[in-house]
Amino acid sequence: MALAACSGMAQAAIVIQGTRIVFPADAREVTLRLNNTGDAPVLVQNWLDDGRENVPPEKMKVPFTIAPAVGRVEPGRGAVLRIAYTKEPLPQDRESVFWLNVLEVPPKQEGAENALRFAFRSRIKLFFRPTELTEVDAAPGKLTWKLATVDGQGTGGKPAKQLAVEVSNPTPYHVSFGRVEAQLDGKSVSAGGGMVAPLGKETFVLPEARPGNHASASVRYEVINDYGGRYTEEKPLAN
Repeated sequence: MALAACSGMAQAAIVIQGTRIVFPADAREVTLRLNNTGDAPVLVQNWLDDGRENVPPEKMKVPFTIAPAVGRVEPGRGAVLRIAYTKEPLPQDRESVFWLNVLEVPPKQEGAENALRFAFRSRIKLFFRPTELTEVDAAPGKLTWKLATVDGQGTGGKPAKQLAVEVSNPTPYHVSFGRVEAQLDGKSVSAGGGMVAPLGKETFVLPEARPGNHASASVRYEVINDYGGRYTEEKPLAN
């Protein structure tokens, strides 16, 4: 209980200036700024992963380098991360996605042997975008959605069918969603958020809805663009 109370008061000091990174294939490098908004210096470790967030950084092989990999950021000051592409082949007909990790650890203070220190990790997406891809803003409007039934769990953990929405992405771009909601029989049902890959499909479960014939169903999805901006689109749901 004491640990939970302390963790509730702890706050991250490092702020990343951006919610995602777009790396154009013809760029030499991209930069990202970190700011320390706290009142103490922090040690920051930075690395990229390919989606396997539990694999140690030293065992992760990605086609990018990042500098500095480790650094100290003074209070009220900032640091600039430089990310470079090492030219290993990546698909040229669609985007590839990686994740930037920023781990901050506050320094140990003298005479505070019994004090708790909290490490905070922030993780944002990095999209590698081939130069031929120039119509990213049109991608969200080209998605198609339908109702689907998937296997899930019911009362007592027993197998049960669940209603879901399935999105198909015919474009070469990743499309990220802050929120997905189905409009069923005049009722709004949340399916959370997520992302659909290029030329792929993704399923979002509607835990508060039951399978059946839902007339005039539609889906509202909040799109997150390259700059972290959000806007909502609505499409009909096919049964």
